[in-house]
Amino acid sequence: MKLALPELTLVAIDTRAPALATAALLHSMRQADFGRVCLFAAAGQLDPLPPGIEGVPIAVITSGADYSRFVVRELPAYIHTPFALVTQWDGFVVDASAWRAEFLQHDYIGAVWHDQPVARNVGNGGFSLRSQRFMRAAQQVQAAVLHPEDEVLCRTHRAWLEQAHGVRFAPAEVARLFAFENEAVPASAFGFHGPYHLPRVMDEPTIHAALAQLPDDFFRSRDARRLARALLARGMARAAGELLRRRRHAGRNDPNTRLLAAAASLLRRVLPS
Repeated sequence: MKLALPELTLVAIDTRAPALATAALLHSMRQADFGRVCLFAAAGQLDPLPPGIEGVPIAVITSGADYSRFVVRELPAYIHTPFALVTQWDGFVVDASAWRAEFLQHDYIGAVWHDQPVARNVGNGGFSLRSQRFMRAAQQVQAAVLHPEDEVLCRTHRAWLEQAHGVRFAPAEVARLFAFENEAVPASAFGFHGPYHLPRVMDEPTIHAALAQLPDDFFRSRDARRLARALLARGMARAAGELLRRRRHAGRNDPNTRLLAAAASLLRRVLPS
């Protein structure tokens, strides 16, 4: 029997690569049954969707700042369950057995930021649990800049959210049971965020196909470089080679990229076909 989470609306917001966001939602839906599952994308990107996923049309998101504004200012109006589980194309539920009822005692949980002090080290928004209390309070944050939204809400304005609205952020020990991102991968966690973790949970053909759906700005990013390294570490030379080809095509032809590309080429030659 699958884990039942009727209190949660599972959410992905993506007008850049909605097919990948849909795939991420499906990964989570294989692990648990949610009260509602919503993909927020442009109107022309929502037909057809797999059964169980509700399409919600929104304006095209053209930047990270657009995404952050939508999450903070607009998303709460669409959430009618007590909690939202906000996910992205590169983060989803991986171990339903890691769910803890105590997660619902907190208003916000995301993966721990290892480089932040305890008072503001929780956490990453790309795979995050948010209560109605948190979302309503976040709408009232007075900030001209809302991007990145998780940093604005969980670092800059965390103390105000706690003091003025009674928002309860999960402690780090609970957050580590919930999700991982940039810390060491735990033995078990409910979910994760970060494309460099995909080789742990996807096979090479699936990752290779996903690369074709990503825009050039992804391949210019640090996350793309980290994904290339993760692919090479898992022996996924074909996907790594394609990623690095796209990275160089997108304008990142630095020595590090060339070195990784050479490693991928060598690995393809020595691995059995």
